[in-house]
Amino acid sequence: MVMTVTPLDETLEPDGRAHDDGRRIVERTYAQHAPALVGFGLRLGLDDDEASDIVQEAHVRLWLQLRAGHEIRDPRAWLAGATYRLAMDRHRTARRIRALRDRLAPPPSMDADAGVDRLTVWALVDRLPERQRAALHLHYRLDLPFEDVGQAMGITTGAARTLASRGLSSLRTTLAMQKEP
Repeated sequence: MVMTVTPLDETLEPDGRAHDDGRRIVERTYAQHAPALVGFGLRLGLDDDEASDIVQEAHVRLWLQLRAGHEIRDPRAWLAGATYRLAMDRHRTARRIRALRDRLAPPPSMDADAGVDRLTVWALVDRLPERQRAALHLHYRLDLPFEDVGQAMGITTGAARTLASRGLSSLRTTLAMQKEP
């Protein structure tokens, strides 16, 4: 079934029929499919309010598409796709906000009980072998993923992870020895 509504412009009939057709289509699809679409949003990991919001947003977008004269072959399928895309947009936005918040938050110390400050830790990093030191600086100071660390150092991703892991192990050992009386 193809749903098409004449665009709202100077070709619109004086009785506003095209506008009313789009509104009726949206009202009908909302009444018939909104609960199932909200359930779909919940299964996509949204809470009740977010799922309801994106279903309403999807219906607004459907109305705008119909009002602009776009052909919608199956409004239910179109709404499901819009609901999915809006849910994924919410997840991406939440992930970006968490990443930004994590970057702005003060980093947890490696060992709060030892009272080790960041300057001490980075001074110890500077004593590590060159490649371990480079891997740790690139990953933890420049926030590069290990794929980029490996590329920058001319080694594989696995080798970059190994160097960083060995460097961290050395740091833990050194810090544990300093902690002992």
